[in-house]
Amino acid sequence: MELSFIDKKIPAAGILQEVATGIFWLRMPLPFDLDHINLYLIEDNQAEQEGFALIDTGIGTQQTTDIWEQLLQTINKPITKVIVTHMHPDHIGMAGYLVEKFRVPFYMSH
Repeated sequence: MELSFIDKKIPAAGILQEVATGIFWLRMPLPFDLDHINLYLIEDNQAEQEGFALIDTGIGTQQTTDIWEQLLQTINKPITKVIVTHMHPDHIGMAGYLVEKFRVPFYMSH
């Protein structure tokens, strides 16, 4: 099988970039040498209320909170669930904030 790569422009912090139908890529800044994290919103039509499943959340800083607040005003659907891939602070840092804000389930492996 041959590898193929998406041919999409890298999004600026907090800007959604659709990479496939119903799958959106966004980046959040990090205050480290590794200066960003990739997050994904996936259209979720299986939830009680149609919206987006979120994969990873960004680090828990005021800058990330501000970006989330701006981003949430631009999307036309709520977050329906939060999925975190692992327990590094840049992946899980905003999970509590988003789960509480939308009152949605949280999923993460042990």
